Amino acid sequence: MADPLYPLTVPKWGIEMQEGTITGWQVPAGAKVSKGDELIDIETDKIVNTLEAPVSGVVCKQVAGEGDTLKVGELLGVIATADVSDAEIDAFIANFEPADASFGIDDDAGSDEPKTAVAAAEDKPAEQTPASPRAAEPPAAGGAVRVSPVARRLAKQLGVDLSTVSGTGRNGRISREDVERAAAGNAPAAPAAVPLTSRRQSIARRLVAAKQDVPHYYLTRSVDMSAALAAKSGDVAVNALIMQAVGRALLAHPLLNSHYTDDGVVSRSSVDINMAVDTEQGLVAPLLRGIESMDAAELTAASRQLAERARNNSLAADDLEPGGFTVSNLGVLGITAFTAIITPPQTGILAVGAVTETPVAGAGGVVTKPMMAVTLSADHRVVDGADAARFLAALAQEIDKL
Repeated sequence: MADPLYPLTVPKWGIEMQEGTITGWQVPAGAKVSKGDELIDIETDKIVNTLEAPVSGVVCKQVAGEGDTLKVGELLGVIATADVSDAEIDAFIANFEPADASFGIDDDAGSDEPKTAVAAAEDKPAEQTPASPRAAEPPAAGGAVRVSPVARRLAKQLGVDLSTVSGTGRNGRISREDVERAAAGNAPAAPAAVPLTSRRQSIARRLVAAKQDVPHYYLTRSVDMSAALAAKSGDVAVNALIMQAVGRALLAHPLLNSHYTDDGVVSRSSVDINMAVDTEQGLVAPLLRGIESMDAAELTAASRQLAERARNNSLAADDLEPGGFTVSNLGVLGITAFTAIITPPQTGILAVGAVTETPVAGAGGVVTKPMMAVTLSADHRVVDGADAARFLAALAQEIDKL
């Protein structure tokens, strides 16, 4: 006979995932659901995935809500597959023990594809398998405070002393609302820290590691954009023309279209470029594949579509794979020049500035030309300065030939 209560837990989508942030429940508490129905949208450090119902039943309890960040294996809610009492549900939640974050890593761990909720449930170890509810937990001895997991995390974030909070839940249990009321009534001595989202935490971890482990150096060159601007026609974007020229320069300088690994340098057979995109949730760099075979119009359409999907949180896991090179363009925001951090295992990233009318000395005297500063960040373990300089020279030539 099936267990009358089934836990909904944060699944492990990908080998690097350690936690997820709830962006919303798709069903209300008390709703009847069927196996496979979409229940909860969860944001990881890369994308937003949807947890599906692993069994049919009633969503009898939502333990965590929108904005909560939980580790893999922690409890999100409970599905009842039979008639159960409130006491049984409370006891089930109180006695639930999250699984270790490493569950679900098997021979398929190298894949970036998210597992379905059903597959994740099947991969759980024995200790996480739902058990029949035990008797209701008695009040803690010695007057200890009973606190919901969500309330405990929120209290820690807001600096609320739980011993000063009066619980309004069953048997005096402290809820999220109790903590929020207590926080509103306290005048903090200093502004409370705003917790980082899982994506922001991932960005911080990766950039710190990249800056510490990769020996960066930087080369800047001014590029004449006269030919590129003259070549622009119709709906073609200037950034697409720049990406097209970058792709051609990479074909001539394959060291910058490669990955650094412990076993050596792995050259890429095609030109796949990650394009940095600014979104409300933070920076992402989705992948444009095979740009060496695209013309400017095709590259414009592909890059716009990819940027739109990034801003709508609709990227798939394979959209975020590391290509051979990354391009980051802040020129549209008025930045004339900047440096960027390499994304391992790549060996280079190009920072593109704004096109500005600049006085340039020529044979007939000083003239004004549309110039653009590009700064290459390169990994010195793979690319020497002279090779990087030759790449930038080739890039300038390719832009001049557009």
